[in-house]
Amino acid sequence: MVEPLKPEQIEGYSILAVPVNHDVPTVGYQITSPDGKVVFYSGDTGPGLADCWQQVSPQLLVIEATAPNRYEEFCREGGHLTPGLLKQELVIFRELKGYLPRVVIVHMNPALEEEIEIEIAAVAKELNNPITLGYEGMELHL
Repeated sequence: MVEPLKPEQIEGYSILAVPVNHDVPTVGYQITSPDGKVVFYSGDTGPGLADCWQQVSPQLLVIEATAPNRYEEFCREGGHLTPGLLKQELVIFRELKGYLPRVVIVHMNPALEEEIEIEIAAVAKELNNPITLGYEGMELHL
């Protein structure tokens, strides 16, 4: 069993489970490869990630944006992110860490994906940082 904030070695990879903010207690995972490449997958998460950001230093952040900004109240209550809430979290990440990683967005409501895509593009432009929408079969290289 992987315990939060206790690094585990699995097949040469370092795995760190980090608590994230969600209506049901959950963790994200920072995975560090043997050659030092680092990915953080947030899993389901909502706003309030400053403590999480203190624990991770990814080159690639895979994080959710469940719904467009017009669903902010719903997402806050359920522990999910909208593009606007994600932007706030990324600003805090940059303030704490001094950089922003590449970002891939997952866990999008398929019926709302077009609207999310437009709002994510605006966030990427405002932050001057690449943010890509994930898709089935996507390959990521660091």
